[in-house]
Amino acid sequence: MKNYKSNKLRNAIRTTILAASIAVTPIALADNSQYDTDDKLKDAWLDGKVETALLVNRHLNNFTIDTDVKARTVMLSGTVNSEIDKELAGEIAKGIEGVAKVENNLTVEKPEKMNHGEHADHDSERSFSNWYNDATTTAAIKSKLLWNGETSGLKVNVDTMYGEVTLKGNVSSSAEKDLVEKIAENTDGVRSVDNQLQVVKDS
Repeated sequence: MKNYKSNKLRNAIRTTILAASIAVTPIALADNSQYDTDDKLKDAWLDGKVETALLVNRHLNNFTIDTDVKARTVMLSGTVNSEIDKELAGEIAKGIEGVAKVENNLTVEKPEKMNHGEHADHDSERSFSNWYNDATTTAAIKSKLLWNGETSGLKVNVDTMYGEVTLKGNVSSSAEKDLVEKIAENTDGVRSVDNQLQVVKDS
């Protein structure tokens, strides 16, 4: 698997470099042909960038995710383990500059109905790398909460901005509130945690 991922990463980088090198080469074609060629080159460039971003993401690099780009629309296919992973892959693709639309056709092996809650947008104030890291951190925390039998993962909203995590939602006890905070604090990429969880006995 490690060799497969390494080869796939090299291929993605090679595709990006090739698209860039061809893009700066003069091509003597008619206007329509030139337009078509430029579009294909831009799509190849985007494809390489999206695939590389997914492959280097610490939360997604164990999955087989295939990418294809046509007319600046990214199509994702393959298999992931949760709706969170699917959502994260889609958000990373949307965050790539130049991408107009994402068709997320990823298949979830063990589908679960989830409450995604509020989520920080990829806004102009954050660099892509910061947004990318924040999205990965949020997904990692959500996954930990869902797999932990002592937390109400579906009722906890997680937002991350510059490594600062905000927790919102309802939990059933003060002990659960503290546990959720500890789980967030012990997640890679977290600088601080603002625990706004409310204790509701019927949660």
